[in-house]
Amino acid sequence: MNIGDIPVRTPFPWQVLLDYYSHRLTPGFESVEGGRYQRLMGKRTITVEYAARPSRLIVSANGRVNADETLAAAARLFDVEHDHALIHEHLHRSKPLQQRLANLPGMRPLGAWSPFELCIRTILGQQVTVAAAGTLMRRLVERCGSVTPECVVAADVSNMGMPGKRAAALQSFAQAIVDGRVDFSQPWAQVDTALQTLPGFGPWTRAYLAIRLGRDRDAFPASDIGLIRAAKVATPAELLKLAEAWRPLRAYAAIYLWAVA
Repeated sequence: MNIGDIPVRTPFPWQVLLDYYSHRLTPGFESVEGGRYQRLMGKRTITVEYAARPSRLIVSANGRVNADETLAAAARLFDVEHDHALIHEHLHRSKPLQQRLANLPGMRPLGAWSPFELCIRTILGQQVTVAAAGTLMRRLVERCGSVTPECVVAADVSNMGMPGKRAAALQSFAQAIVDGRVDFSQPWAQVDTALQTLPGFGPWTRAYLAIRLGRDRDAFPASDIGLIRAAKVATPAELLKLAEAWRPLRAYAAIYLWAVA
């Protein structure tokens, strides 16, 4: 059944966004195939497709779901209000960015259907490749059955192929959600303050989450080795100096450096 359509500002590189997200989804609960995004919610499967004329997401499900929550989640995941003209005007003169912007107009930070799942995956992905993070996420799903705070708290997350401190950080974060010490319905500044008190949420992790969950346009993980290499500088200090010209939109510069050749 059709749930509704969501208008999308163009340019909107749908297939590229899908391809990028396909390496970062939650196994068993999210999939990308046939030009569609699908999300399992209980016994329901939600499908998101894109139609170019007029530009919109078409959201459907194989049964009753909360329409408002589902449409909001899809809009949040794909950042349908992304203003490429603003980004281009501010960043296109920068040498490391100008060709990237020309190659892929409309690239944007993707959000997440589940903020909790994204945080879990981000912890798992610390200091490993995207593929390795995907493997760890699959193992976690197999052990937990579902990626909910209660399941992660109760699961045996030892011997998954990651350091013990990282496993402890997973469960510490999940317990903080269960206890209400971290609440994603609050403004991002409050969420960030709460995350600072938890193991596993250092500056890089919080900056990354600020881009994808907090929609902080100027968040910038300057220590990221991928950004340093893409910008062709040698140190985080050099990258920060270069990035001064990108303020207050450094988050979008980061996405282009990470995702676009």
